[in-house]
Amino acid sequence: MSSLNALKYKITVKRSYYAGIAIFLLYFSAILLSFPVVPVSPLSLLFYLLLLLIALYAAKKAYSQQAELLLSESGLVERVVGNKSYNGRVGRYSVYNALFILLQLDIQNSVFTEQTSKQFITIYKDAISEEQYRLIARLINSGRN
Repeated sequence: MSSLNALKYKITVKRSYYAGIAIFLLYFSAILLSFPVVPVSPLSLLFYLLLLLIALYAAKKAYSQQAELLLSESGLVERVVGNKSYNGRVGRYSVYNALFILLQLDIQNSVFTEQTSKQFITIYKDAISEEQYRLIARLINSGRN
């Protein structure tokens, strides 16, 4: 990233109830779909209980994820997670709808190499403010042109 002063928008992604509910429903649907396939027995009940505990753990972990994004109008992004920082651009396969934004970041691994990697971030609508949600949606639309 050539100039950090170009990153003028700071977005803090907070905890999201939508993320926890979505992950729990994903695991719970797997449990419900396995009922007709797996015959009921004490071992299968243990299996269902284990899957339910995994669903609760994954939902709690998804709910508590937080990140910080620094954005510019040109599509440059710096993602800060804990004490690690990733620099890149908003990717062309980023999408948004009424509930969430799926943000693809093209991360450049080094200044000296042209190799890039892709990261996908799901930002649920309840994790950021309405203005920040619209800002990211505008950046996605401008990146498609």
